[in-house]
Amino acid sequence: MSYKALYRSYRPQTFKEVAGQEHVVTTLQNAIKENRISHAYLFAGPRGTGKTTVAKLLAKALNCTGEYPPCDTCSNCKAISVGEHPDVIEIDAASNNGVDEVRDLIDKVKYAPINGKYKVYIIDEVHMMSTGAFNALLKTLEEPPAHIVFVLATTEPHKILPTIISRCQRFDFKKVEDTDIVGRLEHVLKSENKDYQLPALELIAKLAEGGMRDALSILEQCLAYNNVLSVDSVNMVYGLLSMDSKILFIKKLLSKDLKGVLESLEYMLSTSIDIKRLTYDLIDVLKDIIIYKNTEDINILFVLSKKDIDNLAPYILVEEAFEIIDILIDASSHYSLSLDANTYFELAMLKICNKVKGENKSDIETEIIVDTIKKVNHINELEKDSEIVEKKNLDEVDQTKCEIEEVTEGIIESVIKNNESETNTLDNTISTNKKEEKLKINIEILFDDILNILVQADRKILNEIKEKWPVIARYRFNLNTAKYASMLCDGIPVAAAKGGIIIAFEHQPNVNEINDTENYYQLKNFLQEILGYSYDFIAVKNSEWPNMRNRYIEMNRSKTLPQAQPIVLHHIGVFQSNNEELNEAQTLALELFGEIVEFEE
Repeated sequence: MSYKALYRSYRPQTFKEVAGQEHVVTTLQNAIKENRISHAYLFAGPRGTGKTTVAKLLAKALNCTGEYPPCDTCSNCKAISVGEHPDVIEIDAASNNGVDEVRDLIDKVKYAPINGKYKVYIIDEVHMMSTGAFNALLKTLEEPPAHIVFVLATTEPHKILPTIISRCQRFDFKKVEDTDIVGRLEHVLKSENKDYQLPALELIAKLAEGGMRDALSILEQCLAYNNVLSVDSVNMVYGLLSMDSKILFIKKLLSKDLKGVLESLEYMLSTSIDIKRLTYDLIDVLKDIIIYKNTEDINILFVLSKKDIDNLAPYILVEEAFEIIDILIDASSHYSLSLDANTYFELAMLKICNKVKGENKSDIETEIIVDTIKKVNHINELEKDSEIVEKKNLDEVDQTKCEIEEVTEGIIESVIKNNESETNTLDNTISTNKKEEKLKINIEILFDDILNILVQADRKILNEIKEKWPVIARYRFNLNTAKYASMLCDGIPVAAAKGGIIIAFEHQPNVNEINDTENYYQLKNFLQEILGYSYDFIAVKNSEWPNMRNRYIEMNRSKTLPQAQPIVLHHIGVFQSNNEELNEAQTLALELFGEIVEFEE
């Protein structure tokens, strides 16, 4: 006997075996029990979801002589199963779509069934029929003989005439759930005595995209490659990357490792990786990251496991995930218009590595105006000393003010090119020197602020923070977060309360950097991303922490501790200056760009 494909060998023979489509199966079974049989049915839905199978089961049930139709044991059921029943006629509308074929069908409709109670016509791909053929079928479809039942099956119901649809009972088949596909595949593999890995079945279900027939075809191909079904065999046959490889690739993108990304891409192309599938897989991974970072619930994720989350989540922010998804979706929109999807995918990778998202005009404008404001601030300082202000500096003031006006009017054509090299050097020198001097100045911390956190300290909160703290070091590999990760990773949380942390550092410059108002708010946002909760924090020196702790212990023993108060850090000011103290250019910049503008001395 010749080989029979799995999807044919394991076609459901009773309603109980149908995977999914409970709404269709239940309705048909109840109609058969109550003898409420319609003269015409329309089965619509995606390919491989069971339309033709259910149509045959309906034909079986209508002609079954058993007690619980379809029984699959009576002569009528067996004849229908092998396609030899004279009263069940299958017609392929793709090749029999003319008026003449329909007229021939109409002529045969008047004859009574031979062996069964009903004569069932199953017309597959009915949307392929011509308009003339549909019109010829209309009258018969509306008032057929009592012994005739039409079952029309289609994947494109919108192409069928409304007059045809109105004469049918319509059943919409939906994509089969992955769990139903996995269950059916397990049944097939056990029947075939094949070993398998459950994750491989889940991967096949995902590849099938809701089609049971597609799932069985994929399974058959993978079993031909390797008699034991595994994730590796599925990946090899269908040109897929393993989850570990996809996560490693995303990490390279986050670290802007363009050379590593291009090398990985070259390897993918050489091993025939499906770039279109990879694009959608990366989107699914990033989507799971976004869901997890907002819910911290592993159970509702689609593709990632706990191990995968631990391996990727610490490296990426939600905003970055959305940015990469936008670029990938933009690339995928071009795939259908091009013969070579690889080029668009490669361009998408270059965009991600260079942090380009379409026309980042607003970002360019922001950079230009902030840079211009820096120059104006410097020139204003020079103007204060009338003895050293020369005509050149006055000209520079006028020129810069004109440039700001052009920016505010939206005419941004190029970066300022006519700045004097001496002024630029002076800007850089002043900025560097002031930054160094700032780190040398110890920021005064009120012991009362530290004491307020200690009064509310909770060991459980501290342990949770300590557990997550090592993750900060991983963010140093991400260019967007390396600055803040480098500031914090050398510190150690020594006390914590709800909403407050005390962090100890070895060196005083690190303490000053953390306690500086200029860095504080950005660090606070970064910590909230890592810890999942907003905390105020104070940095202290390691050598000073024991004395602070001892003072707290002594006050606790003497019962002189203050009452817990809302955590307020008095050394942290408002970094953005009051608008009344800003000059005209700075005020205008704030009106245009809001909080994204930062002023530096």
